[in-house]
Amino acid sequence: MKKSLTKLMILLAVLPMLVTACQPKSSETKQPVQNENSTTKVEEVKECKYKIGYVSDVGKINDQSFNQASWTGVEESAKLLGLGKDCYSFIETTDSADYEINIRSFVDEGYNIIVTSGFAMGAITRQIASENPEVFFIGVGQEQVNENFEPDPYPNVVGLNFREDFGGFLVGALAGLMTETNVVGGVFGCQFIPPVARYEVGYYNGVKFVNPDAKVINVYHPGSIDVCFSDSTFGSETAKALISEGVDVLYGAGGLTANGALITACNQGAYVLGTDMDQFVTLPEVKDCILSSALKDIEEGVVGVIGTISDGTFGGGDVYAPSSLAPFHNLDGAIPQDAKVLLEEIAEKLYSGEINPCTPFEGSNPNTFCVPIK
Repeated sequence: MKKSLTKLMILLAVLPMLVTACQPKSSETKQPVQNENSTTKVEEVKECKYKIGYVSDVGKINDQSFNQASWTGVEESAKLLGLGKDCYSFIETTDSADYEINIRSFVDEGYNIIVTSGFAMGAITRQIASENPEVFFIGVGQEQVNENFEPDPYPNVVGLNFREDFGGFLVGALAGLMTETNVVGGVFGCQFIPPVARYEVGYYNGVKFVNPDAKVINVYHPGSIDVCFSDSTFGSETAKALISEGVDVLYGAGGLTANGALITACNQGAYVLGTDMDQFVTLPEVKDCILSSALKDIEEGVVGVIGTISDGTFGGGDVYAPSSLAPFHNLDGAIPQDAKVLLEEIAEKLYSGEINPCTPFEGSNPNTFCVPIK
């Protein structure tokens, strides 16, 4: 009995040492913190029925134009789906060499809806989509074609496209009707980007449709995709040069590059015309001189396509959304009533197919790839 008691006392003395030896290492190490965070992330993924990632084109997420409109569509979709802030995110592309890295990072992190922005990301978006058929992809401004520009839809990719030539034609017609010097101009992003080309060609044709004698001076940024949409200095200097040549109405389509042109032209007393979004709202620096904007409702388009994922009707392929004129806002009273009536008639003829806004002209940009009304 005494021996048993002695053994028991020894065991009780040793037991705390054994328990201590079996415990994890001190909390001063980072491991427990990492495990806790890891558990939290797993729980967040489970709580997100959808995880939506947005990869911007080169430029800023708040460019008051294309990128911003796409991201706003993602944000609105997340709200409609009841997703928390941990369920959607964006990557702001600063170098076109990072397109693939940025898209793949969302795939690797388990995002199941990925929205990519701009024509230049079309090919790599399709490539990654083909490797990840369980992920839904939405390519804004990306027609679903192969390397020979032949239709080649994937079931998990939708190309959200717009008839930029229609919007360009309408703002061009407005410019042609409002110019007093009979000289109008435009500042554009990269010449090789089809949506930009469609805006420019449509703008030229719209001016000439209502004012055949008007002179149209359009200028593309000469640089690469990495700079052509983010060079506000080029836009500003180009606007100064155009105004010195008599331009009194200036259109801009090219992200921050175009915004720089619009602000400078406005400050020098010209009328201006915006693009993609209602730039009376998104670019308040020009609210007192902006006639209108060539709208394409990217936000609503993104929301609509993401909605087809949630309701099970997502089908892949291309969808085409309209392009139209934004309200005239502060300058509504400056635009003659007969001009407004004519613009409405032109819009009807565009969407009936009676007017082709993408008709080539001498020296016109061949990179439009316009899709006619069927």
